[in-house]
Amino acid sequence: MKPTPSVRLQRSLRKLQPPASLFSGIRLEQGLTPDNIIFFQRTHTGELKPEGVTNNYHHRFELVSVLSKSGPVRIGHETHLLHPGECALIFPNQFHHYMDVEAGDLEWLFITFELRHAQAIETLRDCPKVVDADSLESLAWMLEAYLHPRPDGPDALGISYTLARLLERLLKAPAIAQDRRDIRSGDNVRDALLESINQYVRSHLNEALSIGDIAAALGYSVSHLRSVFRDRLGVSLGRYVRHSRLSEAAQRLQNTDLSISAVSENCGFESLHAFSRVFRKTYGVPPRMYRNLIQNGGQIPSALAEDTAVGPP
Repeated sequence: MKPTPSVRLQRSLRKLQPPASLFSGIRLEQGLTPDNIIFFQRTHTGELKPEGVTNNYHHRFELVSVLSKSGPVRIGHETHLLHPGECALIFPNQFHHYMDVEAGDLEWLFITFELRHAQAIETLRDCPKVVDADSLESLAWMLEAYLHPRPDGPDALGISYTLARLLERLLKAPAIAQDRRDIRSGDNVRDALLESINQYVRSHLNEALSIGDIAAALGYSVSHLRSVFRDRLGVSLGRYVRHSRLSEAAQRLQNTDLSISAVSENCGFESLHAFSRVFRKTYGVPPRMYRNLIQNGGQIPSALAEDTAVGPP
């Protein structure tokens, strides 16, 4: 016969030792505590098309759950084919896009969030998972709580706790089939070209790039690359390079100890003043404050964060 809660409580109480300190105990920041959580959906493949590089790089985590319609997801240097009932976690500043999903209606759920300590879920990087019944129940509960908040507002603690438990379950969940990881789809040539463009631009951020430079380096015609920028990226070369510089700067502020001036110079900005001005305009805070907030788990009150959270991911 299973012991009653009262009996279990008494047994545990007898094992309880005096605390080392009455002022320092378990803190939420020591565990998985997702914060600044946003839910959104995509119901048609046209909504997955990016509007520039800033939608492919951002500082937030992004959990992509496929409910209906399979499709390839490019994360970093690999393309994974996700089926309904599967999900992928994209880490901050990981390149990603969804441009090659077959045209038509779909149901994909996106949850973006910030997380102070991500080391515990590092094994979810580049490793899409199969979602079990309990995980689906967690997704359903969170979405219902998000759509139907209590009179005093959304159940922030409940949603954060449920999302944390979902991430823990995904750590133990099976990965998607190996033959659907790092696939070579019919669009792989275009995927590779997009990857090459990103790599070239990011490795030459401190240069005044022209589309001719990129075409010559990659062995394509200027006209072909213009169509790639227009049709596949939806932006001009100039805007693409500016966004690349900013997103690369944000990544270096987060992941390196380089000084602000070194980040500015390495990412091709003409001066520290120009870098600080455009960075603040885009992210809502100056570079130094951005670094402090990111490293200490704070929230970024930026227009870019809002755009990447609710716009095309």
